[in-house]
Amino acid sequence: MEVTPCLCGGGLSRRGFLRGILLLGGTIAGKLLGGPGPAWAFSVISEAQEEAIGRRAHPQILEKFGYYKDASLQAYVSQVGQRVLRQAESSPFTFQFTIVDHPMINAFAVPGGYVYITRGMMAELNNEAELASILGHEIGHVTSHHSAQQMTRAIGAQLLTLGLAVASPGGRENAAGWLALSNELFTQILLGYGREAELESDEKGLRWAVKAGYDPEGMVSFMRTLEVRYRLSGIGYHALRATHPHTLERVDRARVMIGILIPEPGKSLEVNADDYKARLEGMAYGEPREGKRIRILAAQEGENVRGVARKLWGTENRAWDLALLNGIRDEDRPLRSGEKLKVIYDPFDESPLRPDLDILLRVPKDRSRTTP
Repeated sequence: MEVTPCLCGGGLSRRGFLRGILLLGGTIAGKLLGGPGPAWAFSVISEAQEEAIGRRAHPQILEKFGYYKDASLQAYVSQVGQRVLRQAESSPFTFQFTIVDHPMINAFAVPGGYVYITRGMMAELNNEAELASILGHEIGHVTSHHSAQQMTRAIGAQLLTLGLAVASPGGRENAAGWLALSNELFTQILLGYGREAELESDEKGLRWAVKAGYDPEGMVSFMRTLEVRYRLSGIGYHALRATHPHTLERVDRARVMIGILIPEPGKSLEVNADDYKARLEGMAYGEPREGKRIRILAAQEGENVRGVARKLWGTENRAWDLALLNGIRDEDRPLRSGEKLKVIYDPFDESPLRPDLDILLRVPKDRSRTTP
């Protein structure tokens, strides 16, 4: 009798493939319908397959979102990410951290150790400690295998029809399986992994950031700032949207964690706000066609946000926006001499900056969207 090869690859006979499908289906059903351990934490994708998925997805992500062409800033983000990673739980993956050239406020990770942060998120952050917590959160998604678990939940039924092709993204015969996987990956990028996974990554990210020597307090303030952004415009980080409307719960949990996270004796916790903001000088803000850029100003002794707004635009009407952009809750708080402030330069602003300051805020160089 002639044996017809299975089109899903791997050299299985049709009979062997069907037997595997039955076993796989039973495993998935057993886990999702009450097997040992939480169903949301179950995955049929191996670590080797996770690495292969991430390696194949990486160029597609750069094609879709763009690579931010600033070697110095890329190296800085990688340095902070690696610093936090050294405090993380053991993982078989080799991590890489990449800024993508997109205005959305987001950071995300795909299986295999590929962590991304958008230009839009970099613009919203106000210090290195916040960056460390964000990267720690995304590292937690990778080491906890949240993406693979979500894939198992989302396309478990398709695993039965697509066979092992979904779990092994290679070769022309696996094109349909890879399409299902990549679609699920981009859904995760936009929507996150669900309440339990996000809370788990919150806890890990904060703990690792503190162990790396960063102050976790800024993360609570940053969560509140993003919640304000979300309420105003519907734009927000997937890690908050995934648990919406439970952001207050996450803030409360973070505060409890901060209370029990104790740094090493004699070791002060870092924030590094001015250094972080200085690195954003000239970064595009919003959609590239709008021509907006981030410029960094140094406050003078005794100034507050209201005074800076008056100096820039001749009115205090934009003081609230300026405070929100810089993570400042009190517009009347005296600023330190030399304290760095982010200011958005908009060439089409209906209320232009004062002419004598406009020269200072013009962008000296172009950092365009490109692929490495």
